[in-house]
Amino acid sequence: MAQFIYKAIDVNGNERKGKLTAPDKLAATQQLQQQGMFIVSIDAPGSGLNQEIDLNSIYKYLSVPRRQLIFFFKQLSFMLRAGLPVLQSLQMAETQSQGRLRFVVKQLIRDIEHGHALSKAMDKQRDVFPPMAVNLMMAGENTGELDVVAERLAGHMEKKAALRAQTINALIYPSVVIVFAIAVVIFLVWKIIPKFAQFLLGRGKKLPESTQFLIDFSNFALKYGLFILAGVVLAIVGLMLFYQTDKGRLAIDSLCLKIPVIGKLLLNSAMAELNWSISMMLKSGLTAYEALKIGGSVIGNRLISRRLHAAADQILTGKDFSSSLSGTGIPTLVTQMTTVGEKTGTLDQVMHELGTFYEGLLQIGIKRMSALIEPVMILVIGVIVGFVYYAFFQALFSLVSKG
Repeated sequence: MAQFIYKAIDVNGNERKGKLTAPDKLAATQQLQQQGMFIVSIDAPGSGLNQEIDLNSIYKYLSVPRRQLIFFFKQLSFMLRAGLPVLQSLQMAETQSQGRLRFVVKQLIRDIEHGHALSKAMDKQRDVFPPMAVNLMMAGENTGELDVVAERLAGHMEKKAALRAQTINALIYPSVVIVFAIAVVIFLVWKIIPKFAQFLLGRGKKLPESTQFLIDFSNFALKYGLFILAGVVLAIVGLMLFYQTDKGRLAIDSLCLKIPVIGKLLLNSAMAELNWSISMMLKSGLTAYEALKIGGSVIGNRLISRRLHAAADQILTGKDFSSSLSGTGIPTLVTQMTTVGEKTGTLDQVMHELGTFYEGLLQIGIKRMSALIEPVMILVIGVIVGFVYYAFFQALFSLVSKG
């Protein structure tokens, strides 16, 4: 059993302060609610503001895992749908939260107690809640469908996490195979080739051109290998620093979309995420301009994001949704289907179906790339190893024929 200090409002509207004993904070909260009290704050002794600020100074450097945000919005939706007010729902959610999210929820509770709306309180925590979440919650407050919006937001975040996982998994396999191929080459250059070279050169005879090329390449790699490695590391660091700039990120993101196979996967992933996002925002009451503007911020690829922001600005000039997307590099299918959606008044449904369609394309692309990359890399490794065997067997046959 633990002791808790509480501040609450009783049924007559009077402020009540005191202490109570309960197994945990949730039980203490329920005990006060059964007495008809509206809870303002409840904490264990010694967990006051100063201690919280000290802990928050540590947690503010940590990010909130996506799975925690998904659970938070699901929990919030469930409690709002059950009829609990926003403040009480957040107080219940705070007892189930961990790490930095728990301190963020506490801050939301304080802001609401001071008269702020939930969306306004979330807007102060933009490093945790993305702009789309803030705008959607604001729309939910205006339409009275805050529980529905929270549920949609949780579902969207789940889909986004699944898309990201699919894209990352698609890139992991070829990366591992490439690293393995490089490791094979390094092993041959560092261990195998020098020993054979020492044996062959000790015979004092001229070697075939293929064998001599292999030995020269091995000597060059051993002599300048550290410099080559340092150059590669510096190039990677320079590329990462360049990517941090607006111009660099735009250039690299543009280049990624032009890479065969991988570029198509990235585009399909972006289109699935974009269409699902816009569909959800339109269903939640946001305007086409707001949906497109926020959708541009959701997409990680800077080139696509910039084009979407430009398309949103076209809406302000009087163009409709589909016309604003024309000429932006967005796939023609998207612009054609949005035209249909606008004419039939089902734009949100059309965008959702487009998101599902592009998710299917992404899954097909991943399977095809996985099926393609394995034989290609096996062929590459086989050619490298085969050339090494060919070069040394040619040298051995040359020595035997001359001996």
